[in-house]
This record gives sequence, C-alpha cells and structure tokens, in this order.
Amino acid sequence: MPTSRKIIQMKAKLLKVSVLTLIISITPLAAWATLGEDSNSIMNDANVLNAKVSQATDYSVAGANSSTPYQTNVLETANGITIKQFVYNGKVFAVAWHGSHVPDQNQLFGKYFATLQNATPSYKSVSARQVNSDDFVSATNGWMGHYEGKALIPSLAPANVSINNVK
Repeated sequence: MPTSRKIIQMKAKLLKVSVLTLIISITPLAAWATLGEDSNSIMNDANVLNAKVSQATDYSVAGANSSTPYQTNVLETANGITIKQFVYNGKVFAVAWHGSHVPDQNQLFGKYFATLQNATPSYKSVSARQVNSDDFVSATNGWMGHYEGKALIPSLAPANVSINNVK
C-alpha cells in the first residue's frame, strides 16, 4: 500500500501533467495561422487540418474591375471540408470554405480569430453571420451538415476586391 508521501507525489505528478495538457490544448495556433500570414503557412495549415493541398492556380480577380492576378490553393480535409486560400503579394488575403461542419477557424483566421469572436455582427440570423470591422470582413452561414464561410483582409487584397469576390 502506498504511503501518504507517495500518494502526494503521485497527485503532484498528475496535477503537473493535467496543467501541461491544458496549457497545450488552449495555446493559440497563431504560428500556423493563414489569414494575413505568408503563403508558406499554407503547408502548416494542411498538416494541422490533416488536408491535401492541390496545386496552386493563378487567377485574375473575378467580378472586380481589376486584372491583378492572385493565386488560390485548395485544401481538402479528410472529413470533407474544402478550404480555398487566396494569395496576393505573398500573403493570404482571403479564405473560403464549405463542408459538413465548421473547420478550425482559429487555424484559418489566425490573429484575426479574436476579431471574429469579439466583433458585433453587422448581420446575424439563426443560420448566418456577417462581421465588418476596419480590416476584417467575414460571412458565414449554414445548417447542420452544410456550412460555408469566407473572410477577407481588405488591406492585403488586390484593388477592387471585396468579400463578394471570395468564392
């Protein structure tokens, strides 16, 4: 039978492991953030989200009065979420996603996740939410089994690009 000293030591070890696990689980993933980060963060996202990345594709701004090219990278997660990341001048300026559930928005939005969480929505209903702040715009909607969303950092986007161009 363990002595009271051994029991105290075991409880102390268990407490240390529990605290360490808690710290690791709540630490933000800003180092792997995409929105607003360099385009090389896309591979980190793929690893964290357990996704395959398709080849980058060059596009011109669709529906905008601009011929500025940008790149898109598409990530397909193992659980059926498709994420498109838009890159201009080496920075991820927008993301769009759709799938059977909401992806890890902390991972996708990085340092802008707090803005999303703390902002007062400009529009909110049972199935939709829009946020418009100084340098962050997002729109999400969906219902059980089908969700979609998009976000844009206007200061990083090509000229004349709005959230409506992110698809």
